[in-house]
Amino acid sequence: MLTCDGGGTSTDVTVVVRGEPALTTEGRVGNYPSKIPMIDVVTVGAGGGSIAWMTPERTLRVGPQSAGADPGPLCYGKGGSEPTITDAHVLLGRIPPHLLGGEIPLDTELARKGLEELATQLSLGFEECAVGVLEVSAWNQANALRQITVKRGLDVRDFTLVTFGGSGSLLACRLVDILGLKDVLVPLNPGNVSAFGLLTVDVRNDYVQTHVSRHDRLKAEDLQSQFDALAGEAEIALAEEGFDETQRKYSRTADLRYLGQAFEVRVPVAEGTVTAQIMDDAAEAFHQAHRELYGYDFRGDPSQHVEWVNLRVSGIGPIKRPTLKEIPAGTGADTARTGSRQSYFDSWVETATYDRTLLGAGDVIEGPAVIEEFSSTVPIHPGFSARIDTFGNIRISKSSDSNGVK
Repeated sequence: MLTCDGGGTSTDVTVVVRGEPALTTEGRVGNYPSKIPMIDVVTVGAGGGSIAWMTPERTLRVGPQSAGADPGPLCYGKGGSEPTITDAHVLLGRIPPHLLGGEIPLDTELARKGLEELATQLSLGFEECAVGVLEVSAWNQANALRQITVKRGLDVRDFTLVTFGGSGSLLACRLVDILGLKDVLVPLNPGNVSAFGLLTVDVRNDYVQTHVSRHDRLKAEDLQSQFDALAGEAEIALAEEGFDETQRKYSRTADLRYLGQAFEVRVPVAEGTVTAQIMDDAAEAFHQAHRELYGYDFRGDPSQHVEWVNLRVSGIGPIKRPTLKEIPAGTGADTARTGSRQSYFDSWVETATYDRTLLGAGDVIEGPAVIEEFSSTVPIHPGFSARIDTFGNIRISKSSDSNGVK
């Protein structure tokens, strides 16, 4: 799956394959490179507060500048002076004229004034400009998703997109159109998913030791000694954090490359006493991973040597996770319908609105529609349908006759 976390300032995306999120040791914190293992997240300036503006060449851009939460978008009425993605959404009827279930009313007239000024500068119609703002934002997000898939040899069409955060689901249908995604999953309480993950993720301590050696010169006993030393450090850390010996888990990996390369590929190293077979299996995994990432490998070429660079051990302290509960079966989406309003999808159409908390398992909603809840809003474009699964997730898929409405 792909994950898309949309907030007020930016959108963060990453990829999960076979249950494991992509990791990197080439990350950055601001302008500073970091070699600390971290989830490989790509961030773009495409959040709800990202500002729409005109370049000197008189073209439309969105972000990376953001109005933030204070003063925020024009529709907040707190002094914002430039139109944002949120302003475009509310003026097109994609989100309600309020936030947080009505606690924060939105000033649509202020938003309209700012967006009309931008439209005049660009010689565009009002609706055309608003749709353009969302379209630029959608392509910014799509390009970020391509970086973590196509750039790494993955076919983006094989993936389900999981959207969360306050604005993460607003462009979900458009991303399906642009990227050809399989479908979209919107979990319950999407605005709180990051906090939920932070509280339920396993404790993990990573340790690394440089060990540069050609594969054909590698000694099993040397690897075993290094892995044991790293595991000892991980064990001490887990003990200090209160994990019983029976709870502790360890994972071994290594960074390998072809001799002369500047970048490594991380591969798993099987548990147990290190043997020649375990080392050969790691080298074979490297060849395979290299082919998946770059489209080729040198397997079987005696002139190209595999080089081991770093040995890694992760000490993992598992956290007890809450059990996800199934929701009651629905009685039809009409019981959750709260009304309708005019929304713009290539043209102004009457769009049904639904209260997500009243939807049950098996309920199906056909677009155009807008599903609203306390922490987020999910527009369902014409040609798309949304189904509620047994755990309350919204599963969005494209109808076979859809032509991709913007």
